[in-house]
Amino acid sequence: MADKVIAPDWMDAQQRELLYPASKYYTGFATTTIQKGEEKTAVYDRVKQNARVDAISSIQVSVEQTIERYIKNTQSGSYVSTTDIMTSRAKSHSGIKDVPGLNVEVWENPKTGDVSAFAYVKILDLSRRLMRRILTNVGKVETELQAVEDLVARGEKAQAKDRLPAVQSIFDDIENDQRVLLSVDSNVTDEDLAIEEVNALKKKHQTLVGELKNGIAIYLDCKADLFGKNYASLLKEIKGALSPIGCMFVDSPEASDWAIYIVAPAREYHADQFGSITTYTSYVDASISIDKTVAGKRVYEDEISVKGSHTHNYEQAARQAYKDISPKISKIIKEQIQQ
Repeated sequence: MADKVIAPDWMDAQQRELLYPASKYYTGFATTTIQKGEEKTAVYDRVKQNARVDAISSIQVSVEQTIERYIKNTQSGSYVSTTDIMTSRAKSHSGIKDVPGLNVEVWENPKTGDVSAFAYVKILDLSRRLMRRILTNVGKVETELQAVEDLVARGEKAQAKDRLPAVQSIFDDIENDQRVLLSVDSNVTDEDLAIEEVNALKKKHQTLVGELKNGIAIYLDCKADLFGKNYASLLKEIKGALSPIGCMFVDSPEASDWAIYIVAPAREYHADQFGSITTYTSYVDASISIDKTVAGKRVYEDEISVKGSHTHNYEQAARQAYKDISPKISKIIKEQIQQ
């Protein structure tokens, strides 16, 4: 006599509803059959994922229904302290990324080869885990914003600005968890949602975003002497190269994060005659000094020379040298201010 197959209780729909009532649990169920040639582990992973998606979908529906209620309350004029969380049109379409504490069990029927999975999470447990995760993420935001403020204080605005998107990402996670928590727990309070702490951190974040919007303040003093004339194009080319990294240019060193001094005179080198053609060679010798204003110290000082050639005259040769030296100077400046 063949051994009796004993399936888990959750395989039966009525038993599932009895043991995991919707008033206390969010659940998801999925089933599939192992196809010929399929790896069993891949099938298990697939069916478990489908069960997770089914459970998450039920929570998502609850969130969307709660959002609709909050929108109606707002339109009718009733005050809800958490309205901003639930009524943002852009945010109301965001999906639930994951569910903390979601358990997934899998079972394979040895007779039929069917593989089934059951995902479940107790609402009370989910509520507690969401509260903990919100507080954890609040702590992460506090740490990140302090790091950004420290970078700004040291004059490292490029690095500070680079960290802000990660902070916004944590805020998004917090708000997703707040919306889920509001939907699954009717007794949740503003304290549970960390409303006061999050709002304070958002204000600090927005202040930093505004402060860093215009990026790094640079004072650029560029003297390019083209045989007695100012070669203004060098300054324009360097500014153009720095602008994409979020720089703004100020009129005094005192107003800057970085003060950059460039002295780049041209000099004649020699002329080579080849038949009827004369090739003129000029050099541009550039000295570059970079001061980190907030630290009150010089962080870079060096000289570079670039050769330019032309068949017309020394001036045209020097102009070519200026064109070639411009990206080299720009690269040096970027490397220093983005360290």
